[in-house]
Amino acid sequence: MSMTPDASGELLLNPLPASGAVAESQPAIETRVLEAKMSARRVAGIAALWALVTVACVGLVLYALEPMFQQQTQKRLLSNYRTEISRSANEAGTLAGVTVQTLAPTLGSPVAVIEIGDIRMQQVAVEGVSAAQTQQGPGHVPGSAGPGQPGNSAFVGRRAMFGGPFSDVGKIAVGAPILVTTTQGQKVYRVTSHAEVSLQIDSAPSGLAEATASGGLNGAPATTPDLSLAPEDSARLDAIFGPTVEDRLTLVTSASVRPGNASKATVVIAKMEGDPFPPTPQGGRTDGQSAVSGDSGALAGLVLAIQGFLLAAVASVFLYRRFSSRSAYLMTMPVLLAFVVLSAEAAGRLLPAWT
Repeated sequence: MSMTPDASGELLLNPLPASGAVAESQPAIETRVLEAKMSARRVAGIAALWALVTVACVGLVLYALEPMFQQQTQKRLLSNYRTEISRSANEAGTLAGVTVQTLAPTLGSPVAVIEIGDIRMQQVAVEGVSAAQTQQGPGHVPGSAGPGQPGNSAFVGRRAMFGGPFSDVGKIAVGAPILVTTTQGQKVYRVTSHAEVSLQIDSAPSGLAEATASGGLNGAPATTPDLSLAPEDSARLDAIFGPTVEDRLTLVTSASVRPGNASKATVVIAKMEGDPFPPTPQGGRTDGQSAVSGDSGALAGLVLAIQGFLLAAVASVFLYRRFSSRSAYLMTMPVLLAFVVLSAEAAGRLLPAWT
C-alpha cells in the first residue's frame, strides 16, 4: 500500500501494483528457457548418437559382414573358374589342343587361383585393381604379365576391408612357395623378398615404357632386375607393376590398416620355378587401375544412400511415436539396415582399393 495526496490534499491509500503476475511469470520464463536449452541439447545428443551408431554400423558392415559377402563371391568365382580349368584340361587331350586366348581378360573376370600355404590363403584373383574389383578378391594389374607367363605378374589385394585377403602377405617367409593355377596349368613361385616401401606416386612416369627402361624397383637396368627389397625402400608404382626380365610374381597391399593409406605398400616378390606358359594378350593399365585411389564415381551413390538413411531415420522416429515399439521396429529396421549396407559399400569404394 502507498499514500498519495488527492486534489484536496488528503492522503489516500492506494494499492501497490500487483506483483504476483511478475513473480509468477519470471520463473515460468526461466523454465521455458531451460526447457528450450534441454530440448536443444537433447536433439543434439540424439543427432550425435545417430551419427555414432551410423559410423559404427558402417564399420561393422565393412569389417564383419562384407567378409562373409566376399567369401560367397569367392565360392562363386571358384566354381566358375574350375569349370574353365576343366574345359581347358579336356581340350588339351584333343587333337585341336587348347583354344588360344586372343582377347585380353575382361575386368572382373577370374584369371587365377593363388594358394599360399605359409599363410593358409586361397583366393580367386580377378582382372583389375579398382575398388569394385578388389571387393571380390585380389586383383591382377592390367598391363602386367599374365599369371604364370613371362615377366612380372602383379596382384593387389586388400589389407583389412572386405575380408582382407592380403592381410598376412607380409608374414610370408622367404623361400615359401606360392602356387598359381590358371587355365594354362599350374606354376610355383618362391618368395625372394618382402618389405614395406614408400610409393613415389606423384613423380611416377605416365606409362610403363619408362618403367621398362629403368627395370627393377630401385631403378636397376632391365638386364639385371632387382629381386630384393629392403625396408623403407622408395619405389615408383610403375616400377613395381612394370615389366621385368625375370619371371616373377608381385603381391602388393597397403602397409597400414588405416583405411586412407595410399603412400606406403607392403610388396612381396616371388620368382617363378621352371619355364613360363606362352604369353596371352593383356589389357593396359589406366590411372583408375592403380589401387592407391578409390572410385570417385561412388560419391554420388554414397550421398544418395546417406540421404535415404536420414529420411528413413526421421520416418522411424515418427513411426515409434505412432505405433508400438515392436511394430515400428519391424517396419523400420530392414530399411535402415539396407541403407547402412549401401552407404558402407559406397564408402568402401571411395577409399584406396587395397585397404
